[in-house]
Amino acid sequence: MAIAAGLAYAPPFAYAGLRAAVGGAALLALAAALRQPLLRTGVGWPALVLVALASTTLGFGTMFASQLWSGAGIASVLGNLQPLVVVALAAAFVGERLTRAKAAALAVGVAGVVLVASPVVEAEAGGLLALASSVSLAAGNLLLKRLGQAPRIVVFSAWQLLIGGLPLIALSVLFERNATIAWGPELIGLVAFLALPGAALPYAAWNWLVPRDEVGRLAIFLFLTPVSGVILAGMVYGERRSASAVLGLALILFAAALMVRSGDGQRAARVSPAARHSVEADRPDLGGTEN
Repeated sequence: MAIAAGLAYAPPFAYAGLRAAVGGAALLALAAALRQPLLRTGVGWPALVLVALASTTLGFGTMFASQLWSGAGIASVLGNLQPLVVVALAAAFVGERLTRAKAAALAVGVAGVVLVASPVVEAEAGGLLALASSVSLAAGNLLLKRLGQAPRIVVFSAWQLLIGGLPLIALSVLFERNATIAWGPELIGLVAFLALPGAALPYAAWNWLVPRDEVGRLAIFLFLTPVSGVILAGMVYGERRSASAVLGLALILFAAALMVRSGDGQRAARVSPAARHSVEADRPDLGGTEN
């Protein structure tokens, strides 16, 4: 909802770039306050750049642009389908087991997505951009999982946002030069909200969790985002959903429930040795220490 509101004050690439830059700068300042080495991310820089381009540049860019051509509710649903994408790809690329329950949940979720998306994908570029955002964010998560080691959370997340935000700012300079950015308390407040509690904190928490658990199981909880988006879009913007879209949303929720049940009592992913830091080493550094 904050993304849709902010597009009245700034074009999408500039808005997305501001979110990434402010969030990354805040995390880098936190790392400096914690006296962490600012250039030691815990992983190789080429891998960090790939994660940044997938999750931040492509993920943010398509997410913000999608809301120019589709309603906030539809963009929220299609832009947050990572659980379906992650579960489908995790078995192939990171060795996570695709159980029958997960396969059933995936099938139900896909059916729900088709019902929600079919009215808009054919007619609106926004639907396709929102789907691209889901794929990009899922790819970034799988790349992070494949690193095989736990990053230094605060520093890694800071550079992920900053590096990923640079191409967005470059795209804004190239393609949005005639657009006007309406600086004021509204835009500043929205950017601060999206950058700090909306990007810096969840990115750091997510980057801590992914190396330590099954990424497909963690992604299940992202289903809460599109559900909230649809509800809020109806309340704030008065967006109405067709009967097929409501049925599709119900199927997506049912798929999420199936995936939660499929994860009960099992932890298929194996935590890498680098992620097995002691509690004492993990707390002061928010991501462990390096030799």
